[in-house]
Amino acid sequence: MKKIISFLYIFIMLTSCNLPYVTAANIDNLSSWPQGPDVYAEAAIVMEASTGLILYGKNIDKAYYPASITKILTALLVIENSSPGEIVTFSHDSIFNVDRKSSLIGIDVGEQLTMQQCLYAILLMSANEVTYAVAEHVAGDIPTFANMMNERAKAIGCKNSNFVNPHGLPDDNHYTTAYDMALITREAMKNETFRKITGTRTSQIPATNKTDEIRYLRNHHKFILKQDYTYDGAIGGKTGFTSKARFTLVTIAKRGDLELISVILKVDTSDNQYRDTTKLLDFGFDNFSIYPINELESPNRVKESPFFTRYNSILDYTNSFIKTDEKGYLVLPNTASFKDAKKEVSFYPEVEIKEGRNAIGRISYTYDDMYVGGAYILYDNVETPTLTHTQLNKTPSNEFTKETESKTSDGYFRPIIIGLIVGGFVLIIGLYFVLVERPRLKRRSNYLKKRANRRRNYSDDDYLDL
Repeated sequence: MKKIISFLYIFIMLTSCNLPYVTAANIDNLSSWPQGPDVYAEAAIVMEASTGLILYGKNIDKAYYPASITKILTALLVIENSSPGEIVTFSHDSIFNVDRKSSLIGIDVGEQLTMQQCLYAILLMSANEVTYAVAEHVAGDIPTFANMMNERAKAIGCKNSNFVNPHGLPDDNHYTTAYDMALITREAMKNETFRKITGTRTSQIPATNKTDEIRYLRNHHKFILKQDYTYDGAIGGKTGFTSKARFTLVTIAKRGDLELISVILKVDTSDNQYRDTTKLLDFGFDNFSIYPINELESPNRVKESPFFTRYNSILDYTNSFIKTDEKGYLVLPNTASFKDAKKEVSFYPEVEIKEGRNAIGRISYTYDDMYVGGAYILYDNVETPTLTHTQLNKTPSNEFTKETESKTSDGYFRPIIIGLIVGGFVLIIGLYFVLVERPRLKRRSNYLKKRANRRRNYSDDDYLDL
């Protein structure tokens, strides 16, 4: 009985929570945060990919020229707005409106490549004429594509960027920040096509309508090519260089569940960009740990809680339909523990679809007032309720025609379901009281009455010791 009452109390308390979602804070003045390394680059950042948590930052909001790391955003837009098999025909402008001394793969006017071949040429070889051509293909002209770039960057959350071309060749009005570039890379890595191409060491473009030669492509990023410099866990990235931007470098590395994004802006030499990147990634992997929230919040860890119990088939802690998203993670410094993170739970007024699944709320964690991770609370392994309506139409022959229509409830029936669950528990309590508790109390009352009557009818002789 106590467990049932406790469950109802916890259920009502949780469903009434509506706590705010906490965003990341500035880490510069956090005494509890690990001290980052010194780097040559004028601006640098290390971001954890699943949470967007900034592990290290140097001038992360100051604008710099990005050079060819611009192509990360270009490739993302192209992937999102075309299909791999589309044919790209190279215009005169795409060949001659780019610096002929910049990175090229020797395409001719009128030559045709598939979009997939173009993407490999852009991300591995940083081919500027190819980048120009795909921008024209997608948007019609470069200014329109640049507008698409800025709109997409803003949607991602970029704050101090402006793009005027797809390739990153010098322009005073073409700039970004370490933070914005990390956000763009984080978004791009969510796309499986981009993720595959950026981590490819070599590829080739076969003969085309203009040449019988095979073009061989090699990734310019030395960590990916595994040439001169290597890094354990490197899975992608993009290089950049112009005389104004100097060396720029984006690198993605993953060890276990911990995936890090490093961005280097304006460093003096090629060697130093890889040295800086190694320091930054080592700092992230050596000083931070990642925890799957669905394991931390698993009901198996609170078996004594009446919210999840093996004695209730509906809320069985091994079969509960209320779960935390397995894609949610919590990131903390190694000097902190899970109990140091502050948890906040918020429930949505209506069911929302998150990554194809029904989300009824979110768990968010903060550490030193900084967002360090979160996960959706899912209504899992349960199909959305479906109602079938039958309409009867009278005809002159008194025949009935049935029209059956299935409508999937998208949040409309959720309050009804929750109400039925709560009502069910109230009914269980009532039945328990009527069928079990009330008869027991009645029997006990009758017993006490009979016992009192017997005592009044006995004489003192009845209690003599024998």
